[in-house]
Formats: sequence, C-alpha cells, structure tokens
Amino acid sequence: MSAVLPQTGDAAHDLVARIGAGDRTAEARFVSEYQPAVRVLVRRHTRPNEPMVEDFVQDVLHHVLEKLRAGELRNAAALPAYLRQAVIHATTAEYRRRGSRGEPVSAEILEQVPAEHSDPVEQLRTQRLAVHVRSLLAELPVARDRTLLVRFYLEEHDKDEICADLGIDPDHFRRVVFRARERLRELIERNAGEIP
Repeated sequence: MSAVLPQTGDAAHDLVARIGAGDRTAEARFVSEYQPAVRVLVRRHTRPNEPMVEDFVQDVLHHVLEKLRAGELRNAAALPAYLRQAVIHATTAEYRRRGSRGEPVSAEILEQVPAEHSDPVEQLRTQRLAVHVRSLLAELPVARDRTLLVRFYLEEHDKDEICADLGIDPDHFRRVVFRARERLRELIERNAGEIP
C-alpha cells in the first residue's frame, strides 16, 4: 500500500468540521481512512522490524484527533502534511529517548530527529513560510538581489565571499542588501494574507 494519504476536498473538510464538533462517528471514520497510510509512513520512518509500529500509529492518530477536537487543526488541506510531520516527530522522539538510554540508533534516524519539544504544527508552519519566502524571492525583479539574499540570509554565506563572487565592494553590498530587503518587504506586505 502506498503512503498516499486520503485526498482533501469537501468530504475531508466536512470530516474535520464534524470531529471539531464532537462527532464520534466522524472520529471513527477518520481513523479507518487514515490509519493505513499512517502505518506506511511510520514504517518508512522506523527501523526494519520495529516492534512499536502499531504503538506509533495509534499515538499519531490520537495526537491528531486531539488537535482536531480542540479546533487547533481546522484546515483539511493541511491534514496530510500535518500527519507526515506528526509521524516524523513521534518516531524520531522515541529514537531520541532510546539514544539517551544508551540504545544504538542509526545515523539516518538521528538526522530526522526534530528539535527538542518541537511541535508538528509549528514545523509545518515553518516549512510553509519557507516555501512562501522562496516564492517571493523568485519574484524579485533583479537576479543579483535574489542571489545575494539567498546566499546571505538562507545559505549563510560570508559577506566577503559574496562580494568577491558578485564583484561588489562592502559598501555596495550593504546598499544592495538594503534595496533587496525593501523589495522583499514590499512583496511580503502585498502577499500578507497568503503567509501561513
């Protein structure tokens, strides 16, 4: 079975709304529809022959149901991404605990470990914001501005290295950064309603 989560749409929006309103039938439907895909996702993010697969699946579904009941997760379109983040969070947090107890944990799993006490909702917002900022950067009319902002702010390259690569002096660098940030600020303000 693939890890494709059930599609969003009117039915998914209705399901989310019904769960938020306390409908236990909708909760049971949510579990039956999403459980197989969540199980596949859990298996992708755990060790082979992991004995706790079903525990992870139940923990993730329970966590997401709590968020839906509390109305903290209302956007059905965000549900698949939230479930993926919840799976990653639950599995890697468990492997972090095991590692702190001295149990061996593979480097591949450790690379996926989220920051301590991270919340899947916050991770999703951060990812969506990063996508939006990159999209706005792509709209900047001057290619050099895009390059400079990406290298300086996102890739954290050294100012002197950027100046040498772009053939500009430090004073000019500051002017370019200022203008590029102003253009980006204008784009963000124009698109403020779209930022998650």
